[in-house]
Amino acid sequence: MMKRFLGIFIPILTCATLVGQDYVMFQTSILKLRDGKNASLMKGVKKHNAKYHNGENGPKAYLWYINTGPNSGNYSWAVGPTNFSNMDVSLPDDHVADWEKYVSPYADETDIIYMIRDEELTYNPENETVGDNILMKRFHIKDGVGHMEAVTKAVGSITKVLRKNKAKIARRVYINKFPNKGQADLMLVYPFSSWSSFDQGWGLGLPEGFRADYEKMYGKGSFNKNVGKILEQHTYNRTNEVMTMVK
Repeated sequence: MMKRFLGIFIPILTCATLVGQDYVMFQTSILKLRDGKNASLMKGVKKHNAKYHNGENGPKAYLWYINTGPNSGNYSWAVGPTNFSNMDVSLPDDHVADWEKYVSPYADETDIIYMIRDEELTYNPENETVGDNILMKRFHIKDGVGHMEAVTKAVGSITKVLRKNKAKIARRVYINKFPNKGQADLMLVYPFSSWSSFDQGWGLGLPEGFRADYEKMYGKGSFNKNVGKILEQHTYNRTNEVMTMVK
């Protein structure tokens, strides 16, 4: 934790309505477990969040256990919604000391990302509920002109179908404000209530039968053409992280 930061980091993954702010942002970081101290880390973060990130005097913080992906076995910590003006405020000494006492001995904080939600691409019918379970799809976009535009167009085409069919899921789209080599540029966040939603054979996170709904709007074979091939051509190193909230 850095003393000059007021907000510390979330995945996200979802948000509450912001007053006087025209964007939704979370800070996220990975807490890499040290020496298998799961119980100590969870206890320490919950204690710290309850005291300093309870949503009463600033952004709320959340902790998720990462079940799948390259960071599986570690934790995602998130704070938000927040804004960049919070970065100008120094943390009190007791805040920093609490983190150093109850969290730092058990995990290293890495991979800090500022995630800003793209409202045009987001489908959020329940209006900002934080899911106990989350599927986060991370996409690394290839460098060069046109790659990000192609990907966001593909993602947007999915959003249009979800809205037209009033799908009973949420899909929040976040952009990495400060992309760096090795970090994802675009994140899709799908809250889910049951692991049984993954029983379907394809389209993790999307409603059952979504391909048919998509091709009803765009034509036969359009999903593979407009989405599958586009993501294959313009992204690399895609990951799927299934996270469970620690309460």
